[in-house]
Amino acid sequence: MYTMRKVICHTLIVAWTVMAIGLGWYENALANQLDLSSAETIALQKDPSVSSLESRASALEELEVAAGQLPDPTLKFGAMSLPTDTFNLGQEAMTQVQLGVVQTFPRGQTLALRSAQIREHAGALGEKSRDMALQIRRTVREEFLEVLKQQHLFVINAKAEAAFVDLDEITQDYYATGRVPQQDVLGVAVELARVKERSLRISEDEQKARGRLAAFIKDSAWRTLEPEWPVMDLPAAPEQIKRKLKVHPRIQALHHEAVAAQKGIELADQNYKPEFALDLTYAGRSGVGNNGRDRPDLLSLMVRMDIPLFTSRRQDRVRAASVAQSNAVAFDRDDAHRALLSEVEVQYHAWQRQQERLVLFERYLLPQAESNAQASFDAYQAALADMTTLTRAQIIEFDLQLEHVRLKAESLKSQARLLYLEGK
Repeated sequence: MYTMRKVICHTLIVAWTVMAIGLGWYENALANQLDLSSAETIALQKDPSVSSLESRASALEELEVAAGQLPDPTLKFGAMSLPTDTFNLGQEAMTQVQLGVVQTFPRGQTLALRSAQIREHAGALGEKSRDMALQIRRTVREEFLEVLKQQHLFVINAKAEAAFVDLDEITQDYYATGRVPQQDVLGVAVELARVKERSLRISEDEQKARGRLAAFIKDSAWRTLEPEWPVMDLPAAPEQIKRKLKVHPRIQALHHEAVAAQKGIELADQNYKPEFALDLTYAGRSGVGNNGRDRPDLLSLMVRMDIPLFTSRRQDRVRAASVAQSNAVAFDRDDAHRALLSEVEVQYHAWQRQQERLVLFERYLLPQAESNAQASFDAYQAALADMTTLTRAQIIEFDLQLEHVRLKAESLKSQARLLYLEGK
């Protein structure tokens, strides 16, 4: 009796230990699961392209301030009209030691326009950074959903494999008793092999999807994904999305570039205006004049300007190039806007049809396929249906389950694309 009680106690201790270890492993597994929100955060933290665009925008913001400043003044120093026979500074009245400053003033509003142009380029890079972040989110969502789809497909296919293994054992037993022909045994074996081959393809597709996801989140792509389908915001109506496209980062970036190109035309117009320079010179003289007094020092103030007379070969050409560049950027912006409008129509109608198909699957197809498979199995066991009918019913059920998973993943991908177009 004592030995039996000791064995029972030992067994209970082992059981509790195993349960505790298993519970701890399960909790750790749950904690290590990767959800969509975490994947997006990791991708944005590890992707260098967004940081690169932000740094370039910051660099242009600094250049904007510098571009609006006057050029540095020029200091000049030297001797003028120095006699070469004696090199005596006091010999001739014309000899001067000059110290001067020259300040150049760029043409018209060149400084303000150049500064404004750089500001627009910086704004374009800022919008490109936002658009890049949105593109990363969209791509990570798509690849995450692709991996999750393969995981769901693998689970369903594993159930199909188990079902056909059981069916194979049943047909083997029935064949041994002469209840079914050999053709039924071979038919089940073929379907079982097809299911196993599909399992290999699913595993291959999952590894490819994880590899693409790893480009954004590195080693985290190989973690177990949270099994539930992620919940994302529902997209707005297509007309609302279309109205928002005007402020979409991609369009805003091109808008900034178009404004910068327009500033380029205004800068080209400044080339028709003269450039001024102010020259202030102090000239010191030594020696005495004819009156016996020290020669006075001299102060000169001169204004210089260039005269753009011959403009057909330079100014006109530069302006024409600036106009062409401005038109090209405006066309790029309009083309991008048109492409996004088309993308809204395509993705929204695809998402609507996918939602309708999901309702059809979940309300009718999947329940009816399950009932049909169960009824066929019961009829087969009662010798009221043949193996072909049972196999077809099983194949239909699992094929519909697999198609439902694919449809669910594609619906969420379309939703992610619409959220990108919406700027979310």
